[in-house]
Amino acid sequence: MMIRIHSKTIYLLLFFLSLLVGCTSSKYEKEEEIEEEEVIIPVEGQGALIIQTAAVEQQNEMYSPKKDSVYLYWLDNQLLVIKNSTKCNIFALNTLFKAGFKTPTVNALTRDLMDKTKFTDVLPIINISDPEEIIKGDLIAWYGHVIIFDYLVKKKNKIYAQAWWSGTSQEDNNDNVINNVKYGKYPLKGNYIVRRPIKK
Repeated sequence: MMIRIHSKTIYLLLFFLSLLVGCTSSKYEKEEEIEEEEVIIPVEGQGALIIQTAAVEQQNEMYSPKKDSVYLYWLDNQLLVIKNSTKCNIFALNTLFKAGFKTPTVNALTRDLMDKTKFTDVLPIINISDPEEIIKGDLIAWYGHVIIFDYLVKKKNKIYAQAWWSGTSQEDNNDNVINNVKYGKYPLKGNYIVRRPIKK
């Protein structure tokens, strides 16, 4: 004897099964613990390649304070000899160049990156009213420092950028600090500007 099942019956059965599966998975989501001290706000953007390139560039020994010679990739590998100076601007611009983004045609110091009249064609300034408007791969510049933004972290009423930068005061630890380049939380305070890289 052959049993016939109508297509409507099959669809109804599948519908009820999907409801059942959906309800059981939500049970596990409720059981997840949420750390109240820290809330990470993910951001979207074209910067994943910049962040990946920064992780690779961290391995280059030329950013270490022990090395006086550094190469400016974006200026045809121009050799620059510097002593007792951080290399945050060089790390940031070398990373952008290697990731395929536009860079200035001169050596841009951090004070130059803070100058709102310079480099707007290759690193436009983004006027933000809230740190949540910063996206992955943006440069955040202060007078004297620049970082490459990954994502935003809020912790105990303070706001940090999870970011890459050279010139950290911390010792190398073969973890998040290598060759004086750090991947960590940097406080978002004071007078800073945001520049958004443009793909070549």
